[in-house]
Amino acid sequence: MKIATRGRKHQGSVLLITLMTAWVIGIALVSYLTLVANQNRSTYNSLTWNTCIPVLEAGVEEALNQIHYHGIDNLAANQWTYNPADGQYHKTRTNIFNEGSYYEVGIQPIDPRGDTYGPVIISTGYAVGPGNTGTPVGGETAFGMILGTVSGSTPRYLSRTVRVTTIKQGFAPGGLNAKGHIIFSGGAIFDSFDSSDPNGSSNHQYDPALRKANAKAVTNLGTGAAINVGGGTIFGSVSTGPDGIVTIGGGSVGDLAWSGSNRGIQQGHERNDSNLQFEDVDPPFLYGSGSTPVAGIGLNGLPVAFVLSSGNYQLGSVNLSGGKTMFVSGDASLYINGNFSSSGNGGIVIAPGASLKLYIAGSASFTGNGIVNGSGQARYLSIYGLKTSTSFSYSGTTGFIGTVNAPNAALAFSGGAVASGAFIGNTVNVNGGAHIAYDEDLRNVGDYIMESWNEI
Repeated sequence: MKIATRGRKHQGSVLLITLMTAWVIGIALVSYLTLVANQNRSTYNSLTWNTCIPVLEAGVEEALNQIHYHGIDNLAANQWTYNPADGQYHKTRTNIFNEGSYYEVGIQPIDPRGDTYGPVIISTGYAVGPGNTGTPVGGETAFGMILGTVSGSTPRYLSRTVRVTTIKQGFAPGGLNAKGHIIFSGGAIFDSFDSSDPNGSSNHQYDPALRKANAKAVTNLGTGAAINVGGGTIFGSVSTGPDGIVTIGGGSVGDLAWSGSNRGIQQGHERNDSNLQFEDVDPPFLYGSGSTPVAGIGLNGLPVAFVLSSGNYQLGSVNLSGGKTMFVSGDASLYINGNFSSSGNGGIVIAPGASLKLYIAGSASFTGNGIVNGSGQARYLSIYGLKTSTSFSYSGTTGFIGTVNAPNAALAFSGGAVASGAFIGNTVNVNGGAHIAYDEDLRNVGDYIMESWNEI
């Protein structure tokens, strides 16, 4: 007896199982490719998001350059356009770092917080990913990825915006900045005032009745006795580098009330985290290219040894003694390729409204009449010690009104005259009852620099 079997049912089952397996694999493949597609778009978004930062930073840099070269009164230069609706000057620049990226930047000339702050910069950076981020040929699905790559549709942009506030760089914040030791002795006084404030000065001059307590003695020195207050009085604070020590004898450091009636350092008026930056001073121009000042008539109608109007001047070593006087009538820069000294009735007279930038390659010593700053504000007299300048001393009978930036020099102040302004040196020694008054007006000089950076 023969038994016949039929294979069709088995063939149908195999076909059904094959189709079901293919269907499951297809679903898995579609799910996987969909996941890959989403991850791909997410990666593009992240890359684009990060790329926006250098683009908008370029906008901030252009705005800072515009402010540096044209100030806040001529912001329309270089094709910047004013929009009265928001009160800003605007600029757009395309193709910054890759094809299609661009920034839109605006400058708001006046900070609503007040005149002591600078312009506000708002910069938006737009960027596309490293490759096209358009729609796949088959659509934004896994099947689209299977059917083709990316179409030539318009790229999708992402953007980021920052708001940058600015403030004047200022000069020697606090009044005394040093790489090394700062020493007070002999009843020295260090305080502050504001020559630009009618309520903080008398006709721009220091007045002890209007003194403030914003003076700061700051050194980077972080070992040993970095600051020695001795018997001096500091109306303000002191700051050293890490592990620096402030020694104090019978003196005091603190606010007006504290320093007027206590000894020692008031709580909160001492820090040890200083990290100042000291840059060497370069010559203002090539020696030999400046003019040589000649004799002439001074402010009082009497003959003087040198007259400087506006421009660049140069001399070798100079000794103003025996009544020899230098008169400055304009905005002058003087490069001394040697030592500079004054004594007795000799010295420098700066006319009201004039200014002097004095660059000294050697040592500087001022006694006797010293320097008469007719403008009465420190911003109109700037003395710079070049890399080779290692000594600066002032003990003139006339009060010094100006700034000194000699980062490689030992600065010494003595005598009863007030030295008002701000001072940078390798070391600072205030002795013999000398009085240093930090002019807070110097916070408002120099270029505008970034104060804060906030993403909005």
